[in-house]
Amino acid sequence: MELSPIRLLRDDVAVWLIYAGYNRRFLSDFADNNRVFLNIPGFNATPAALEDEVLMRRHLAMSDAVNEVIRGHTNTAPSRNPLDYSPTPYTANTPDSRQFSAEIGNIIRLYKKAKIGDIIMSPGHGQFDPFLIGEITNNWSKADDLVVAQLENEIVPARRVRWINAVATRRDFAPRTAKRLVNRHAITLIDRRFYQDIFDNIYPSYSWGERSKLDLFGNGYAGKDPLQPYDAAKLLKYVMSAVFAYEDNNFAAFQALDIDAAITQFYDESRVAELAQNFNSPGKFTIIAKSGIAAILMAGGIMMATADPNVGFPQQRAQVSAQIGGALQGAGQVEAKTELDNFINSFDSTTWSPVQSSLGKSAKNTLDLTLDNSVEVARHKDELNAK
Repeated sequence: MELSPIRLLRDDVAVWLIYAGYNRRFLSDFADNNRVFLNIPGFNATPAALEDEVLMRRHLAMSDAVNEVIRGHTNTAPSRNPLDYSPTPYTANTPDSRQFSAEIGNIIRLYKKAKIGDIIMSPGHGQFDPFLIGEITNNWSKADDLVVAQLENEIVPARRVRWINAVATRRDFAPRTAKRLVNRHAITLIDRRFYQDIFDNIYPSYSWGERSKLDLFGNGYAGKDPLQPYDAAKLLKYVMSAVFAYEDNNFAAFQALDIDAAITQFYDESRVAELAQNFNSPGKFTIIAKSGIAAILMAGGIMMATADPNVGFPQQRAQVSAQIGGALQGAGQVEAKTELDNFINSFDSTTWSPVQSSLGKSAKNTLDLTLDNSVEVARHKDELNAK
């Protein structure tokens, strides 16, 4: 069974909204170069310039002079020595002065405050255009400077980003979140109260603090038989029950029961923050658990329960461990992988082999179950292109 990356988010992860310049003019530069940047051509960032605010202001004043040439406001070549510029180039309390101070704040946010693993959301042009969504992969480095053709091949400092396979427009978020995903600032730190909605929409699987989410897709859902999802739903409930039993150190008791008895005894609704079924095309179950490790264990349980019973059990364990381990991204991978291995190594073949041959096989075949969101992402792209 294929699966999408499982994102392990830091407790203090931040989400940044960054605009790709006026009228989103740099959006393709962001996407094609796996970088984000501000419109500060000729800034010539250095560690000293990013640590000393007076020197930073001189560099920004130099960038403003370069921008005047790019915009055609002057033909005079500006000095490329930041010490030739005043750190307060504009009269106090004027629009230009306030804009200059705001840009200093933008520089500090993007190049100093934004951390590795923080999330970048860069809006498209309208409410039907998807965000570019990614994760910062490196601290600021001079080596990541970018030559931007639209700025007459001037160099700008940049941050490296790994764009993720997600399609989300403002309309996909709750209205109160969507309102916060549009403003006039170059870069904004989004308030944490909106993170849950953001993460739920951009990640098929993630762990964040005492919360985790897993999407299970039924790409074979035909929409003609109301009972087609039944076996998959039952299997999911069985696997969730197994995780709850394991977390309570009752896994041996769980494995001593048949499927129905195990569900009856160990399924605990109080540990489920949300369970949703969305069956159009493709079908999907979304499980949000009140445990940071639960979704990872559920992924392991689902993959073990739908494994080929003709393959040796030790080999199944090794394959599932390697596949999920390779899908883990972010902070705490070693700890998560250790817990996953402890879980699947506790599986008793006398319990799980019959599950694989009956419920697991039926659930997988009737819905073409997968933990990979590629079909859903492609469908959403097609819907947006049709608008």
